Amino acid sequence: MTSFDINRFDAIIFDLDSTLIDTHRYPMVASDWLLERSNVESNDQKELYIRNLITRYFTAIQSIVEGGQYIPPFEIVKSAMAESLRDLGYYPDQKLVEDATVYFRSLHIEMSSPYPGIEELLKQLKDWGLKLGVLSNSFEGNASKILDNYGLHHYFQAIVDCGDVYAYKPMKEPFSRVLELLQTEPSKALYVGDEYYADMVGAKMSKLTAVWINTRKQSLEDLISKYGPENTPDYVLSSITEFAQML
Repeated sequence: MTSFDINRFDAIIFDLDSTLIDTHRYPMVASDWLLERSNVESNDQKELYIRNLITRYFTAIQSIVEGGQYIPPFEIVKSAMAESLRDLGYYPDQKLVEDATVYFRSLHIEMSSPYPGIEELLKQLKDWGLKLGVLSNSFEGNASKILDNYGLHHYFQAIVDCGDVYAYKPMKEPFSRVLELLQTEPSKALYVGDEYYADMVGAKMSKLTAVWINTRKQSLEDLISKYGPENTPDYVLSSITEFAQML
């Protein structure tokens, strides 16, 4: 990996969830809400539900990336919640699942909070004259609302989510749109994200320099083997704080 020089770039693009913003708790709270109302009491069943929910969500995204028709995040989550309950032998009515998905989406806003030092980082980058963007696969419109809630929206010249382009990272459309809005070229843009498939594969396919925030302590070697050496991130860090310290 090469030494880092911020002067190589005129723009930095960030993923939102689990990169700038801590969003770890809300899926569990929303899932507990639905499970309680579906009379699922076993902890083993709850753990299986969460695993299936995550798998179904990412499988749906991958199928779209591989050429399937675009489906909004709300519908993907709703389907994943319903099917994951059916995996356990529970068959809730559609109104309950719809309400749970609405709650899921609202908690994404209500329970999200910036990691420590994020505003200071964004201010520093802005003061250096860098253009800043956000690229999110999450619920359409939520990225702007979350950033508004914490007074961070004004730091960004571009906020793009899947609903703006009817495509999900790692597809090229989201990356192309944010680069267009920032009026920059891939060679001059740095991308920072935590999801290897969505963020690193997407950034490298779009010819951006990529910083992987490996918050889950995943094996880089295993992921390179799975997704190919051409998608290897340029820099691997353990937190957004470490990224700030690298500048």
